[in-house]
Amino acid sequence: MLTPIVFTTTSKSRPLMILDDYLYTRDRPTDTKTYWHCENQKSLNCHYRLHTCNSTSTETHILILKQTGTHLTSCNRDLIKITLRKFRKDVLDRTKSTQETTNAVLSQCSSKLPDPARIKLPPLDHIKRTMQKQRKRIDLPPAPNNMDFPCIPTILQTTKRNDNFLRIDTDPESTLTNSFLHISLGLDRLLVFNSPEQTAILESALPEIFYQLYVIHAVHREHVIPVVFCLLQRKSTATCQEIINKIVEFAPTWSPRIIMLAFEKAVANVLSNNFPQKSEDDVGFAHGIHKMAALAFINPNDVINAFADVSTHLGDDFQSMLDYFEDTYIGRFHANGSRAKPLFNFEYWNVYERTKTHQMRTNSSAEA
Repeated sequence: MLTPIVFTTTSKSRPLMILDDYLYTRDRPTDTKTYWHCENQKSLNCHYRLHTCNSTSTETHILILKQTGTHLTSCNRDLIKITLRKFRKDVLDRTKSTQETTNAVLSQCSSKLPDPARIKLPPLDHIKRTMQKQRKRIDLPPAPNNMDFPCIPTILQTTKRNDNFLRIDTDPESTLTNSFLHISLGLDRLLVFNSPEQTAILESALPEIFYQLYVIHAVHREHVIPVVFCLLQRKSTATCQEIINKIVEFAPTWSPRIIMLAFEKAVANVLSNNFPQKSEDDVGFAHGIHKMAALAFINPNDVINAFADVSTHLGDDFQSMLDYFEDTYIGRFHANGSRAKPLFNFEYWNVYERTKTHQMRTNSSAEA
């Protein structure tokens, strides 16, 4: 059975394992297993030891093969010490993997620390010097200012396990395939990063015989998590209805108060086709678009009247956008005084009630 753990390092960069709030230093590795001893072996003469399997170990879980001895009562679980160990590792990892300033790295990592751990932090100048020494060892080039930068440094092309991570670089000088063809077609430079493990996950995510992987998320303890995965042959109204019917069969008490979903059609195409420069250069145009977007926060009973007011005050430049908005979200006005059914009814996009009750207004958390 795999056991969850956290790997970090000692002050001398030796591997350190955190298990059940105890610290273990790596003793020696073999081809099949690794030996660990309590961090207090020398200071307190604690003889507790662990043997772990190499082939099944990951960065977050291990398989314990053998445990010998018992911890001394003096081997107290120092949670603050463990927190500071994790902080040190986070700082060094971020220092090596990003080009953020030392102040930015410290601010990001220290924001997670509880107050008791903050008090025991070493002087910030000392931490910054350690970070600067680490970056000198790596010797990374400065961040590029344009897309004509040379090949990616070798150290950034592989994972910590020395597996290939940079899969595609369409720079003409790159040794990766199809670079010249990509540039000759007038396409932008493209960088793709992907590890072998991620490739395996990607290839197994959806069998070729299916059309779509449909995922339903739910809010649980203030976190958005996937709860249902559906492999679909086609995406139609009948298929979606069948999904709901089948879910109710095994979850008969399921009765969501709020449902959020992404629109199938977007306004982006209309904006780019009709007003290619307006949104970037014209403050007045942007203000008009914001007026239309604000309709999502108005009481549903007042939306139609508010849209009519907005339409009256916006000029001819907005007519294509107004037509699209009316057809999609309001419903086209008929000569007999009625309105056609819009593509998306108010309950799909209006967030008036959700805003009043401080609930989520988008599905960005699920898409992230």
